[in-house]
Amino acid sequence: MEVICSGVSKLGIIEQLVGRDGKKLWVSTDKVPVCNQNGQVVGVIVMAHDITMTKSKDENIRTLAAIVEDSGDAIISKTLDGHILSWNLAAEQMFGYTASEIIGRPLKILFPPDRYVEEDEKMNRVAGGDITPRFETVRIRKDGQRIDVAVTISPIKDSDGNVVGVSRIIRDITDRKRAIDALRESETRFRELAEYIDEVFWIADPEEAKKLYISPAYERIWGITCQSAYEKPHMWLDAIRPGDRDRVIRALEIKRTQGTYDEEYRIIRPDGTERCIRDRAFPVRDAAGAIRRWVGVAEDVTKYRNLEEQLRQTQKMEAIGTLAGGIAHDFNNTLAAINGYTELSQMILTGNDQVRRYLDSVLQAASRAADLVRQILTFSRQERVERRLIQLRPVVAETIKLLRASIPSTIEFNISLATNAPTVLADATQIHQILMNLGTNACHAMKGRPGRLEIKLERCPIDVAQAATQPRLRPGLYARVSVSDTGSGMDQATLRRIFEPFFTTKPPGEGTGLGLSVVHGIMESHDGAVTVYSHLGEGTVFHLYFPEQAGEVAEVGSDGEPVPIGNGERILFIDDEELLAQLGQKTLTTLGYQVECATKPAEALAVVRADPQRFDLVLTDQTMPGMTGIFLATQLRHIRPDLPVILMTGYSMALRSDQIDAAGILQVLMKPTSIHSMGVAVHAALAPQLTH
Repeated sequence: MEVICSGVSKLGIIEQLVGRDGKKLWVSTDKVPVCNQNGQVVGVIVMAHDITMTKSKDENIRTLAAIVEDSGDAIISKTLDGHILSWNLAAEQMFGYTASEIIGRPLKILFPPDRYVEEDEKMNRVAGGDITPRFETVRIRKDGQRIDVAVTISPIKDSDGNVVGVSRIIRDITDRKRAIDALRESETRFRELAEYIDEVFWIADPEEAKKLYISPAYERIWGITCQSAYEKPHMWLDAIRPGDRDRVIRALEIKRTQGTYDEEYRIIRPDGTERCIRDRAFPVRDAAGAIRRWVGVAEDVTKYRNLEEQLRQTQKMEAIGTLAGGIAHDFNNTLAAINGYTELSQMILTGNDQVRRYLDSVLQAASRAADLVRQILTFSRQERVERRLIQLRPVVAETIKLLRASIPSTIEFNISLATNAPTVLADATQIHQILMNLGTNACHAMKGRPGRLEIKLERCPIDVAQAATQPRLRPGLYARVSVSDTGSGMDQATLRRIFEPFFTTKPPGEGTGLGLSVVHGIMESHDGAVTVYSHLGEGTVFHLYFPEQAGEVAEVGSDGEPVPIGNGERILFIDDEELLAQLGQKTLTTLGYQVECATKPAEALAVVRADPQRFDLVLTDQTMPGMTGIFLATQLRHIRPDLPVILMTGYSMALRSDQIDAAGILQVLMKPTSIHSMGVAVHAALAPQLTH
């Protein structure tokens, strides 16, 4: 009988075998020897146990353990009461605690105090089965540094499905959060810059197929929504005035090849108003130098261009004014000679009506020439203006009477003159000149067809906003005179030039181009302003603004009188031009005075110094070599204080009232002067002496 002997048994050997179906199995074998009666081993009893499942579980556990240790995220488990059970290498690196330092301690050691409530809420929800898979929060390292983390929570359950703990996967997102915050801050700064500046900021692709971004200023300037610019990329181009569009398109083509673009053009908004735009673009290139984006800025420069235009206009006025001042004296001297000798010729001419008519024509031509010089000096503000406190209503009403007589009956008058318009400081003659000019211009604009001329005087307060639209206006009360017509109107190009000297739209022979320049100059000399509004086919309206001036109103009027004749009074006439000196002597002699003339002021002064009582009156020119008329009058006053002096000049702006008064000058005569004017002035200067 064979028995199991006590030989060596091999127990618990783990081997991998192949089953009948060819699958590999993991087995645990026990091998026990079988012996005969003599104790000899005659066989082996083998007992094999399939441990494939157990072997797989062990391998999975080891694999998972390796994954946990090798993970870049901190993986932590804790009990329901908050104590740490496990702590991987990434957790050590993230928080600075070793496993031996942290395991068994409360997890809240990693929480800032302001996150305790958050943790309690999360744990209550996990315990209740309401799992929040992932959230972002803040944790604290061992060194006290706060870090931003993303946390994923999973419950740990026992075999019965009860939650016995919690595992957490924690990822450090501090750098990502900082990058996001920096990007958000950058986007905020960009948005604030792009959306709140007055200029349009835009970004486009290289092919100009579409706009990638356009700032809200586009809506304010173009008057078109930004959305429409995205939907119709070329809509901005369609708004450009036809006269500028081709140039802009060519510039865009050059931009594609050369990468440069800086254009100024005009656009027409949907409401019909015009804006001047400066548009600049800059290429954004990649590492290879290719253009991958276009960024640009479009600026509304209408206000600046208008100011530049006003500056150019002012400079033109100053230039022509300087020229006018320079030539006025010499030109008026020439006219004085023409007028004077012509009038003298008429006085001695008898029995030849044809020659008298010729001389009348000479005087008319000389008068027109004098008016021309006067107009030039007026619009350039280089003529002395005698302003008084007046009411504009009677001045305007008187002018309307003259206009009615000269304007065809086909033109209807519409008059509105307010009685409460403020008093102003003005020269009535120049106001009359302005209104006659504007009225005749309006008549010309309605020439050959029925129309309506409207003249209005009104009380007009100007506030700060209104004053900002016109450089010469200041906030305050104004008397506003408006002259409007239903004529042909003017285009924008004409409007920009109407106040230029010698610019006219009338045919040759019908206008000098000085009328509106004179209007401009008179309004500036009155510290006022003139504005004009016009469109082709819609007529024109001029607004004249006169600032209010308080005080006692002067009466407006004029008087005339015959030429007074002298009674042998002795007069010294001084002019550096021999021709004018002789003319003065002959004219005053004809009027009944004894006259001596001088061409050198120093010699004239010596004559008076030698005999102070020799003359009853002195007439002197202002501009003479070596000595002005004012200086001569001052010296004469030192010699004889009661000697009356009349000053003659062809250019009055160089004279100041205080200088004239200090020199004892009784009156200033503007050249060219007529025999009548000179006679009246001389008689008035001698009158006080004649009464003694």
